Amino acid sequence: MVSVQFYIILNEHAGSGRAKVLWPEIKQQLDDAQVSYQLAISEYANHAILLSEQFAKQLPDEPHQNWVVLAVGGDGTLHEAINGLTKQPRTYPIPVAYLPIGSGNDFARGAGMALKWQDALKQVVQCTHATDYDIGSYDETIKQERGVFTNNLGIGFDAAIISQANQSKAKVWLNKHHMGKLSYLASALDVYYNQTGFTLTVHVGNQRDIYPNAFLVTTTNHPYFGGGVGIVPDATIDDHQLHLVVIEKPNFFKLMWLALRLAFKRHLTSKAVHYYQASSVHLTVPAIEYGQLDGEEMGGRFFDVYVGLKQYPFWFDTTI
Repeated sequence: MVSVQFYIILNEHAGSGRAKVLWPEIKQQLDDAQVSYQLAISEYANHAILLSEQFAKQLPDEPHQNWVVLAVGGDGTLHEAINGLTKQPRTYPIPVAYLPIGSGNDFARGAGMALKWQDALKQVVQCTHATDYDIGSYDETIKQERGVFTNNLGIGFDAAIISQANQSKAKVWLNKHHMGKLSYLASALDVYYNQTGFTLTVHVGNQRDIYPNAFLVTTTNHPYFGGGVGIVPDATIDDHQLHLVVIEKPNFFKLMWLALRLAFKRHLTSKAVHYYQASSVHLTVPAIEYGQLDGEEMGGRFFDVYVGLKQYPFWFDTTI
């Protein structure tokens, strides 16, 4: 077995505190397996970005180094960790690993990892080599923000649901009782009635399409968003393609029909759904709309965003 050391970033708040509760069990399994690690606690929003960036700065940029950054938490924790790592330019990037203990865990689904944390931990600690997988990159020119994402970048309906659900007092209670999806369902119904269509311009290569009544816009790296919803069933994290889905606002009955088609993975052929595959896309929205990155809020804003692809080394073995 390859001897590696893990720099663990633990988000104790992930899964409405589930990560903190489980950490003693995780630590016991690491110690029993004689895994070498350092532990850092993410204490506030975006703290994991700082922690991983600082770690990358102090680690020599040379081949055959044996450190792996392990994000213990949800998709947001992984999002922060990999954004911190990519802020520090390196010839030899530090591999990243992930232990899914959040409320959504879409990256684990999309990557084919085990969703049970005990099995996912084995896939990480028994791994023998890093594997390059696709991640998305974005450059938002209005607010001059750049970064990466592992799951998706969304504008409109899904982002508004996340914003509203995060403000819901019931979300923490529901997550603790493994009913977190109910908070998103309640928010989805409310957002549907209040969300108006907006103008979206899509640039893909020499193609330019304008949608005057866009409702949901998701650029995704793998099939899942929203905690297991298969928005692009055939996408993979190693197909070197971005998958853009644009849905125009349907009436309520068409929305229910679309949801049914989504359940049977036939929604991409619906007239209200527009689907693109490309290595890069350029999206503009001249209205204030909510945005999200890997389930993390971007807030309400205008958008002029260039989305692309890059590869990054991950440390897990799904065959274990």
